[in-house]
Amino acid sequence: MGRKSTRSNYKKPRSYNKDANKKYFTKDDIFISRMASILMLPKAKVSSLFYQRARTTIRLNSLKGNVKETLRLLKSRGYELESIPWAPNVYFINNRDKSEISQIEEYREGLFYIQDLSSILATLVLNPTKDENILDMCAAPGSKTTHMAEITKNRANILANEIEVGRTNSLRNVIEQFGASSVKITLSDGRDFGKKYPDYFDKVLLDAPCSGEGRIYLRGPKPLRFWSIKKVKSSTMIQKELIDSAFKTLKSKGTLIYSTCTLEPEENEGVVSYLLNRNPLAYLEDIELISQPQFASFKKHISTGITQWSGNKYHSSVKKSVRVIPSSDMMGFYIAKISKK
Repeated sequence: MGRKSTRSNYKKPRSYNKDANKKYFTKDDIFISRMASILMLPKAKVSSLFYQRARTTIRLNSLKGNVKETLRLLKSRGYELESIPWAPNVYFINNRDKSEISQIEEYREGLFYIQDLSSILATLVLNPTKDENILDMCAAPGSKTTHMAEITKNRANILANEIEVGRTNSLRNVIEQFGASSVKITLSDGRDFGKKYPDYFDKVLLDAPCSGEGRIYLRGPKPLRFWSIKKVKSSTMIQKELIDSAFKTLKSKGTLIYSTCTLEPEENEGVVSYLLNRNPLAYLEDIELISQPQFASFKKHISTGITQWSGNKYHSSVKKSVRVIPSSDMMGFYIAKISKK
């Protein structure tokens, strides 16, 4: 038999790219999808929340000046100030941004502090009073520390702690600038406080280090460079150690505020549930401020804590905690009010 003839019109099959139909997700996509799941909102709605900045908020500082005179000075500069009914001496500035007002003389003299309204809410929920022993466990940059000193007219014993030398130096500068003479600074790991100060403090504020989702602004340069699922997991481990230590420092009937600027249930309800499940003396209280009539217009920014997310079940009482949804008025935040039996 002769050799089999070869087809002259034979074509090689096209190479198949197995990744051609694969959809790739950016970090932005992952972040928005995760937030939509947590907030139970459509992705388009979630995107709009993180594409807006909260209005500039200031609180007038009675420790360094007469608040009425400070208000007059700011109005004389043409600032449009809007009072916040549930936060004494706190105002929105509707026609100036933070970078501008931080350069004026009144700010340098400590007559007012630039602080997000969610952060102010946490201190008001703690409700510090004179003669109390109060711990701010993770205090830098000093916004809540100086607010507590201002509320108590420098008549409470406030211990402001930080773990890093650089942040402690910044904290000291802020405390001096804003006249918080009742504050003492300590450089320590917050996880050690439970052993150092058992049953000592009347009130503790733990504004825990977190993944920071409430501060994310998606219009900025590389807005998610510090955010990742890995950071959420690692933050949770530290937060659990901190809240356990913070609770041990409380006196009987003392109050602990646990707050973060993240929206992650694992870092919020999950951490609070960890404490409640392992310590029978811990219980959650209702946050009464948000039920007051003067808070009514801000309730659109507030939702209650969630008891289940992504297969995780949390303690039933975490519904007493609150989540602040990012908006043009307030950054994303979480607050739980914990008491000791």
